[in-house]
Amino acid sequence: MLKQFKYKDIVWLDLESPTLNEIDSVSRQYKIHPLVLSELASPSERSKVDVYSEFIYLVLHFPTSEGGQEIDFILGRDFIITTHYELMNPLNDFAKIFETDFMLKKNGEKIHAGFIFFYIIKEIYSALETNLGIINKQLKSIEQKVFSGHEREVVAMLSSLNRQLLEYQWTMKSHKEILDSLTLAGEDLFGVKFHYYLQATCGEDRKMWKMIENSRETFNDLRNTNESLLSIKTNETMRVLTVLAAVFLPLNIVAQLYGASNLSFILMGVFFIAGIWLAKAKQWL
Repeated sequence: MLKQFKYKDIVWLDLESPTLNEIDSVSRQYKIHPLVLSELASPSERSKVDVYSEFIYLVLHFPTSEGGQEIDFILGRDFIITTHYELMNPLNDFAKIFETDFMLKKNGEKIHAGFIFFYIIKEIYSALETNLGIINKQLKSIEQKVFSGHEREVVAMLSSLNRQLLEYQWTMKSHKEILDSLTLAGEDLFGVKFHYYLQATCGEDRKMWKMIENSRETFNDLRNTNESLLSIKTNETMRVLTVLAAVFLPLNIVAQLYGASNLSFILMGVFFIAGIWLAKAKQWL
């Protein structure tokens, strides 16, 4: 599906799961290199940035609750093309802003496609920050459960959050290198004055990565604490079972030697009381 937006002389084309005909049409209109076209037809496994004479080709992956999502960017001076293979809510949200040109009107500088890219990335990172905030709220809830005796229930919850945090780390780990490379290429394409916005984009990435590291640290502390409490409870259970086995062993021996006689019941009672008294005296129970 192809959607087109325009602000002054800047065109934004957004392609969701594009058909070959849509890719061909875009390529002829904007003279996209054949190597880039071949990559637009299907998802890429890695993030990257390639510089061409008239545009920059950029691939970034972003974490979602269902797994990573890819966005391909083709950045020209007066056009930007985004390609993705699933619905991307931040792009839809930005399209509403773009159509009303609210954000762009606040910028007094001469508009070029680099600004569109900047605001798109800013919108995506803002959504990621919101989602990570939800994860942190879940970690806080888990902390309360850990210290209120729900250790076993917490195990499954921690496993789910661990998967989400791993997805964040896996998809975001290449962003710094890619955005640093884009800073150099972006200045050549859009001019030195755009340096601030490129650095601001790198700043958004650093802030996000710091949040991920903090969430991971909190997660590790909670998991270690939960495992320690589970281990303590397991050891206590095993100790009780061992003591009970030691108490009932003499009773079994008496029952086998004397059968169901009065003497048997008396001896069993004596051994039972003595065993419980000894366990309590030694603080085994």
